[in-house]
Amino acid sequence: MLLLAGLIERRMNVRKKLKLYVWEGVLTDYTSGVMFALATSADEARSLILKKCDYVLSGDLAQEPKCIETPEGFAVWGGG
Repeated sequence: MLLLAGLIERRMNVRKKLKLYVWEGVLTDYTSGVMFALATSADEARSLILKKCDYVLSGDLAQEPKCIETPEGFAVWGGG
């Protein structure tokens, strides 16, 4: 029974729609940066970012990200 429950849960998770979560104006030194993650929730996105980048300021991840669910393009200029 536990095996069946696990299979059902995995199938439901696969059906969850992925979204692009974007944090702008973060990782600021002289200029600001951007963080993004493709995930099913903002909390999952935060976790994924922390796995890749362990020096993120907690205040940056505490901000509410922009959630993109439809086709969209954007660019971030570099600075120096």
